[in-house]
Amino acid sequence: MSAGNRRGVTLIELLVSIALVGVIASVTTLALRRIDEMPPDDPVRMLADTLRVVLANGHAVTLQVRVNDAWALATIHPDGSIVSDFLLRVDRLSGAHNEGR
Repeated sequence: MSAGNRRGVTLIELLVSIALVGVIASVTTLALRRIDEMPPDDPVRMLADTLRVVLANGHAVTLQVRVNDAWALATIHPDGSIVSDFLLRVDRLSGAHNEGR
């Protein structure tokens, strides 16, 4: 039988594929278990939760949060952009928290 007429996969190829999928799944599971849950009063979590609500209902929301004993405002738009005070350190377009700024 020539290589061009071969159909299907061999048992070894199947076992190697299953082993690779198992290794990838276990590494992913271990990585996800290390993610710490943010407290519910964390400003970043509040912004993320509000962003989900805004994207679902399509209406802009202005959120007032307390950061380091000061009040900060953030307006979350239905297109996903966030306009906020400098205290929150949020990127306007991505909504990502900028720790270093």
